[in-house]
Amino acid sequence: MFDFGFMEILLVCVVALVVLGPEKLPRLVRTLGQWVGRGRAMMKQMQQQLENEARNLDMKERREKIQRELALLQGNPVEKEAAEKSLPLKDVESP
Repeated sequence: MFDFGFMEILLVCVVALVVLGPEKLPRLVRTLGQWVGRGRAMMKQMQQQLENEARNLDMKERREKIQRELALLQGNPVEKEAAEKSLPLKDVESP
């Protein structure tokens, strides 16, 4: 994400050491590490939720398609007509 080289990181550490002093620097590094860990955990959780929603959406579409096809096979005239009319345009063949 950030393209830091060794020299940039070393410069930031030296400046932090001069500004904060050796007493506060370890606490700052620990706090930053905790924030990074929490951020990564939140991103992982968000990614898992998005994957679950995509999977649920795909399953819902499949279930609806199966229900339409089942209605066609059962021969119920009302359900058959409704299922035929709700088919997507890609299922309709052109003459």
